[in-house]
Amino acid sequence: MIKRLNIPNFGSFSGFDWSSPRKRVQEDFEFRRLNILFGRNYSGKTTLSRIFRSLEVEQLPENYPDPDFKIITDSGTLTPQNISSHSLDIRVYNTDFVNENLSFLIREDGDVRPFAIIGSGNKEIEKQIQEIEAELGNEEKKNGKKYKLVQMGEEYVEKKEAADKAEEALDNKLRHYANVHIKKNRIYGEVNYHINDIKRDIQTIREESISALEPSEVKEKTKLLQETLLPRIENRVSFTTNFKVLHKNSVAILATRLRPTKPIQYLLEDSLLQAWVKDGISHHRDRNFCGFCGQELPGDFWEKLNAHFNKESSDLERKINRQLELLEQELKSLEIDLPRRDRFYRSVYSEFRDAAKELAATLSLYEAENRKLLEALTARKEDIFTPKPPPDFKDLSEKISDCIRELNKIIEQNNRQTQTLSADQKRAREELRLSDVLNFINTIDLSGEEQKIYDLNEIAKKRKIDLDNFELHVRDLEEDRDDLLIKLRDEKRGAEKVNKYLSHSFGLDSLRLEADGDEVGSKYKFQIKRGDQPAYNMSEGERSLISFCYFLAKLEDTETKEKEPIIYIDDPVSSLDNNHIFFLFSLIETVLAKPKKISNGPDRRRYRQLFISTHNLDFLKYLKRLPLPEGGKEEQKFFLVEKEEASSSLRPMPKYLKNYQTEFIYLFHQIYKCREGRDSDKKGQIFYSLGNNLRKFLEAYLFYKYPDINGMRRKLHKFFGDDEMTTALTHRIYNELSHLEEIFDRGMRPIDIPELSKVVRFVLNKIKEKDEEQYDSLLNSIGVSPENKGH
Repeated sequence: MIKRLNIPNFGSFSGFDWSSPRKRVQEDFEFRRLNILFGRNYSGKTTLSRIFRSLEVEQLPENYPDPDFKIITDSGTLTPQNISSHSLDIRVYNTDFVNENLSFLIREDGDVRPFAIIGSGNKEIEKQIQEIEAELGNEEKKNGKKYKLVQMGEEYVEKKEAADKAEEALDNKLRHYANVHIKKNRIYGEVNYHINDIKRDIQTIREESISALEPSEVKEKTKLLQETLLPRIENRVSFTTNFKVLHKNSVAILATRLRPTKPIQYLLEDSLLQAWVKDGISHHRDRNFCGFCGQELPGDFWEKLNAHFNKESSDLERKINRQLELLEQELKSLEIDLPRRDRFYRSVYSEFRDAAKELAATLSLYEAENRKLLEALTARKEDIFTPKPPPDFKDLSEKISDCIRELNKIIEQNNRQTQTLSADQKRAREELRLSDVLNFINTIDLSGEEQKIYDLNEIAKKRKIDLDNFELHVRDLEEDRDDLLIKLRDEKRGAEKVNKYLSHSFGLDSLRLEADGDEVGSKYKFQIKRGDQPAYNMSEGERSLISFCYFLAKLEDTETKEKEPIIYIDDPVSSLDNNHIFFLFSLIETVLAKPKKISNGPDRRRYRQLFISTHNLDFLKYLKRLPLPEGGKEEQKFFLVEKEEASSSLRPMPKYLKNYQTEFIYLFHQIYKCREGRDSDKKGQIFYSLGNNLRKFLEAYLFYKYPDINGMRRKLHKFFGDDEMTTALTHRIYNELSHLEEIFDRGMRPIDIPELSKVVRFVLNKIKEKDEEQYDSLLNSIGVSPENKGH
């Protein structure tokens, strides 16, 4: 059976969702066996019928761009993509059916497509047909191979749903991780990361055998992602040592041997005194007395000192002083400028910092080596005539050069990162994301989940193969039955069935359908005739009657007779007068709605599911009288098709259309609800509308009761008799509460609930008093038992 419809886009329907929150309880809003649909013209009824017909003919109608709908059945969901993959027997009556089968009604050069119904004659063939029918059985009655096919279908659906649920559960895990852990993690920068992306990452991990990152690697790559683009460092670290030359010259100076021309022995023996004297020469030059003691200097004093401190010692002293200057300059050159910290990327700076520390330590040692030479040269200067041994030394020139090269290498690495930062960060981001995904799929045991889904799908596939094979077997049996039915087919009886409906139900003896042709070859041509001539220029009503009778008769053709099809009848009363509407309803009631009597067996339903749509309120009134299917009122549903803004919709039929045969009964029910003033808050709308309802009801009731009296007030006097007070009160209530034009102040005051209830009780009691039989009948029509009417 067909249960629900969702129509995102088809004809006049756009975005219609059966299960949307504004609908009622979903179980209440489902098709049943008998479904009555009411809708005004252009509301979407024909569009609905075309969805059903697309299932019957297994193809979509033309000129419906981008069709999109879902038909939910008890055995699966059908869409425009799989409308041919179903086993439903559907028969649809609509304009498309008429155009296809009775084109003669549309144009004079058209024809009427012949059909055959089962004739009588060959008992052996009939027996074979019965045997096949017994073997096929009936899914509704839960017997035979058709029922087994249904069971196998349900088993397949169960297994497929289990596989689908497992796959959906896994997808939900992947989707949640993609949306919450990856998409919302700013490190990855994947604002559009979805389930397809995480599936693609999983495939990459497996194809490239990617391993998870170590914590230190995660920390390093995370730090890289925090970097911002920096300018290049153009300056390089530079320093050239002169240690070898300085050391060589210093050693030579320290080893130089001097001999005074005429040495002063006590000066040679006392280096401090010698240094003191030498220093004092510059203070006493051109003096004849001692600046220390004030005594006059001996006449040969300067000659002796010059002979001791000769030119060779002066030259050596100058060399020592120059060498000391060079050593001081070398020490000052150790102050090397390095790039600031903010010029480096964080991922590089720590390496640069360590290399800078290494250079600083080496330069400190280099400084110490130079100071050894300084100290030695200073000592030789103070004792100019005594050679000094060279100090122990360590040549650090190569190590300093290595440190400089390492620093410049790191600077170049930093500069390269400026050029490749974007690509490096992209690669780091991807490696971090893939590592994250890898840890996740290991946590959920993705391989185990996939194996579980694979096993469930394999079971479902096996059930599908068994189902398809058994379905082919059932179809073979049906084809065998249909081949036998063809041997019994009789086109003439098809035409006779149409004529029977036309003549018996509508009295149209002047119109008939004739099957002309070669009876031996069973090649017939149907013609619609009026008398002996083709029935051209038929009225719209005649076309409607003939086409519908043709449809009903075709339900008994060889393709349909032994089936219980889903039948959809779209607005069959177009252009019919009230008499013909009633007769057409009677035909539906007799031929379709009532079960078929079977001798020596239970009655057989004529349909599995029945849909009838109409725009005609009189026809809707009759349709409410159709016999209920098995299951009673629970298997009958009323729906309203209506146009809402730019789209049609389908919803449960309002009570005022569904529950009342006529407006007169509806008005009586609304008045009856006001007989008591209790719960007036809940009944506010009913009391507010009482004036209009009471006026319209009394106008109709009193017109039929007193057609010979003119004037409503005179009719009220006649109805209420001598009770002038009640007559006046009733007239005032139904008049004032339904008009405000001349009594505007009445609309400014609240209504008097007890007064209204009192008048309603009086009117109802008077109707009962005047005609109790009619009153009881009115109560029955609104579902109130006369025994419990409370009067």
